[in-house]
Amino acid sequence: MTLPSAAPAFSTWTALVPVVLGAAALLVVPGLLTGWALRLRGVVLLTAAPALTVALTGTTALVAPHLGLRWDAGTVAAALAVAVAAAALTGRVLPRSLRRGRADDPPRETGPVLAVVAGTLLGAAVAAATTARGLGRADVVSQGFDTIFHLNAVRWVLDTGSASPVDVGRLTSRDAASAYYPAAWHGLAALVAEHSTPVAAANALVLLVPGLAWSLSCALLVRALCGARPLPLLLAPVLAQGFVAFPWYVDRGGLWPLVLGTALVPALLGALALATAGGERVGSAPADVRWRAALVAVAAAGACGLAHPDAFFTGALLALVLLVVTVVPAHLLPWRGARAQWAVVAGTAGGAAVVAAGGWLFREQLASVARADWPATRSVGKAVVEVLTGAPAGAGSSWVVAALVLLGAVRAARDVAWRWLVVGHVVVGALDVLAAAVDAPVSQLLTGLWYNDRGRLAASLPVTGTALAVLGVLWAADALRRRAVRAALATAAALAAVVAQVGGSAAQLAKSNADAAEDPRTSLVTLAEQRFLEGLRRYVPEGAVVAGNPWDGSSFAYALSGVPVLYPHLRGNFPQDWVFLADHLQDAGTDPAVCAALGRTGVRYVLDDGQLWRPPKLEPAGYTAFRLFQGRPGFVEVASGGGVTLYEITACDR
Repeated sequence: MTLPSAAPAFSTWTALVPVVLGAAALLVVPGLLTGWALRLRGVVLLTAAPALTVALTGTTALVAPHLGLRWDAGTVAAALAVAVAAAALTGRVLPRSLRRGRADDPPRETGPVLAVVAGTLLGAAVAAATTARGLGRADVVSQGFDTIFHLNAVRWVLDTGSASPVDVGRLTSRDAASAYYPAAWHGLAALVAEHSTPVAAANALVLLVPGLAWSLSCALLVRALCGARPLPLLLAPVLAQGFVAFPWYVDRGGLWPLVLGTALVPALLGALALATAGGERVGSAPADVRWRAALVAVAAAGACGLAHPDAFFTGALLALVLLVVTVVPAHLLPWRGARAQWAVVAGTAGGAAVVAAGGWLFREQLASVARADWPATRSVGKAVVEVLTGAPAGAGSSWVVAALVLLGAVRAARDVAWRWLVVGHVVVGALDVLAAAVDAPVSQLLTGLWYNDRGRLAASLPVTGTALAVLGVLWAADALRRRAVRAALATAAALAAVVAQVGGSAAQLAKSNADAAEDPRTSLVTLAEQRFLEGLRRYVPEGAVVAGNPWDGSSFAYALSGVPVLYPHLRGNFPQDWVFLADHLQDAGTDPAVCAALGRTGVRYVLDDGQLWRPPKLEPAGYTAFRLFQGRPGFVEVASGGGVTLYEITACDR
């Protein structure tokens, strides 16, 4: 019998708009409320909001299970109330010398805030155009190795009521003593999916993390570097969309937690620069502003780590560069006062403590990552050219933006307050070249924290690259004398450079979305298969588990329909029964051990799709039992559609 297609609720971009708006509010509003209570104002309040939100939701997800709380909007609202109250009380514990009087309230920054809003709207429009062209459909399932885990993890959070990193990791490691997996992205996506679907939530965040969180985060870094000047604050969110390397190159493979974490790194650096007066050329901020900026920096560091450890280590590396190149020489020279010296020492010690805590938290992941070793695929010369042109692994060069980055690097190198940007950019670029072109122990040692994967390192270059590009545009614009003409031409040039790159960025996103989803040879699940899996609940009763070869896309059944599947990912630390059934399920009619394993796992149905996914550098392995079910005694066809067949296992019925 052919299974009717499930009605797609979010198959059009118009239908997805309410989901996008709700997700945008989730990304910004909690951070705004917390920041306001902390007495952040103006540009810093607006641009720090996404980092504060992720820090709040990520920490809440970690703590909630210990308090017996289920992960949902109510729990987050309660945590937000606590955070706002705590932030409001913070001023009472400030040293008297750091408190503002009413006459010293922060100056209004209406013009700069409007510039950030305008720039973010432009950047979001570019991100929306890129997303729409790259995804094709609003409900497309990204065809990537990591996508299966992340979408199923969102469903897992909805079902278990926990977005704790420890619990999310148990999706593929049920019997492990510890199964930590950074889950800030999954927690956010699950909150959005409460009123949509895991796929709709994921695709909304594919648009919003680059268009909103990344744009605002880059604006905070530029605010620290250039002060509250409207023009650079307008340019930063726009130019942030001009790089193929980030977010679109990593977004295409479903590395969504990495995208979220990396998007917050500029906020960490901007807050740190404000806190240490390590970047602003227009003068040191007041003491209480620096103190509050330090709190934002700590929160942003936590947010990066809760999203993805790679982002945390990128932020730690660039923060170290900022301190060594700018802050330490400025504050620890002999003619500086003792208070400044002690402040920097305390700040550095605090930063070291955060890094040490992160290393302890991710200790198991670090041991695993240290063993990763991707082979070199480029010559040193070619890798250097790709770094300079912003084209990781031949992904397509961002020529105009790359030229602006180089121009900005020349300008920044001449200014002691900005020089750390150049050093940081060169350091990350050198690591990228090592990962891409050098097969040697030194490459493994220095790039192991990023899986020795040049794509992840290349994604870190736009963190400093965006700020450098802004400085490049400003330097070129300074050649014009009239301020209005200068601002208009600078904005137009930046927007033109970014719009020119939309096609290349969308092409990267399309490789695992719009293009891949319609080709059975490159897709895990085609549209027809997706529709079949979405309606699976009609035929599978509550409590029953479905088995299937994850290499044919059957694992998506859990995310798409809510029906539990035996194998939620292509690989994992699976229990012994799962491993046994992967090789012996077809023997259910003759081997009592198979029936015993089926009883323990709750498996009563099998999905069969003869088309296996064969991506580059990966070959389907294992799961030899999942073939030739048609006509086999003990397996009765229930429904079929899109090339997928659902069988009920009757071999063990007595």
